[in-house]
Amino acid sequence: MAKSEFVKGNFFIRNKDLVKRIVFTLIVLVLVRMGTLLTVPGVALSSNFKESIDNQEFFQLLSTLGGGSIGRFSILALGVSPYITASIIVQLLSTDVIPVLSRWNKSGERGRKKLDRLTKLLTIPFALMQGIATIFTLVQQGLISPKWSSSELGTAPAWFYFILVPAVMLAGTFLMLWIADQITTRGIGNGVSIIIFTGITASLPANFINTFKFWVNGGEEATILFGGILYYMIYILAFLLVIFFVVLMNEAERKVPIQQTGAGLIASEEHTPYLPLKVNNAGVIPVIFASAIISTPMTIAQIVEVTNPSSGFVYFTNNFLSFSTWWGIGIYSVLTILFTFLYAQVQINPEKISENFQKSGTFIPGIKPGKDTTKYLSSTINRLSIIGSFFLALVAVLPYIISKLTNLPSNLAIGGTGLIILISVSLQTIQQIKGRIIQQAFIDKKKEKFSSTDDDSSINHIW
Repeated sequence: MAKSEFVKGNFFIRNKDLVKRIVFTLIVLVLVRMGTLLTVPGVALSSNFKESIDNQEFFQLLSTLGGGSIGRFSILALGVSPYITASIIVQLLSTDVIPVLSRWNKSGERGRKKLDRLTKLLTIPFALMQGIATIFTLVQQGLISPKWSSSELGTAPAWFYFILVPAVMLAGTFLMLWIADQITTRGIGNGVSIIIFTGITASLPANFINTFKFWVNGGEEATILFGGILYYMIYILAFLLVIFFVVLMNEAERKVPIQQTGAGLIASEEHTPYLPLKVNNAGVIPVIFASAIISTPMTIAQIVEVTNPSSGFVYFTNNFLSFSTWWGIGIYSVLTILFTFLYAQVQINPEKISENFQKSGTFIPGIKPGKDTTKYLSSTINRLSIIGSFFLALVAVLPYIISKLTNLPSNLAIGGTGLIILISVSLQTIQQIKGRIIQQAFIDKKKEKFSSTDDDSSINHIW
């Protein structure tokens, strides 16, 4: 009896499956971080490698979406960035653009598996393209050099840059995807998001240290030192406030009251059933999509610039897509807003909800079932998306605006894609863990009910 009471009261025993999943995820993430320390074989890095790439937008985007391992030019340098770019294209094409992909998208689990295979096939050209662009850029800037060479000048043969290194980086991308799949199936879920989250988290301590050095600047005078510390404290306070507002917007929701046919009137508003619609229904996806769309032409521009620096495409990319220009900041904001509206309608399909309401005899008070319900839900989602999209865009471009108005580098400024991903993935993971705990508690209650029923039946038998 005492043993059973101990089992009931012990969280780790009651939720051993969840504990195993968490431990498995942590072990896998430690292995991933160890993998980021392994530099691509045959490549030597310059002494100022990390400092140089931290100040370049192309590598900042690659670091955010890839998992943060570009700073050591590791075998996992590209991370899951090519997969994200491929998945964006597949998702856009499957929204009634290509009939075959649209059918797959609507045909349940089997169709989703086909779309996932197609996404992984498309990952290959994007990974090769990003790998070659990265190599061209780094070689041109003198940041990498081969450990073995074909001449006294230290130049590597063409196959080294065009075949060997891109192949290693492609293999690293698919290794990361396989690890992400393992986290999704055997871990706590959201494998790709968790890997991106880990890379961003790993860079936070260094960012705080570098920001402190930037403000204090090693000044010996008391006034300079005091001013630097004061600025740093304001920076930390502003950072916490941005986190607070991002969490607030992610958790804020509009409660649409619903009623069941034949259920009668609800006595109190506290017990009124409702359909929760979040202010930010799309989550972090619009920011990731916008970053990936921006990074694609920048990747191509890095390759073109090596052979033709005066190209019109390179000029357009540097002057209209770069985050160091107001044009680039504006285009990034517009893309984030558009993707928020698009993905909010995909994430919460008003037509599907209206159809399910009709099947279950549920309706929104004052709204006719069918097309009127669809229009009402669609307009409500759009109104909420206005607030959510503009807030997401503001937080996403905040570091670039701060960088233009002050001397603080954009990779150290407050806000940005990384912070939004960090908070959104944290909230999603917490919700998943809570869901598993509730599910386990429900299973335990069922077991207790059946065991008590069996005990009663054995006592009441006349034989």
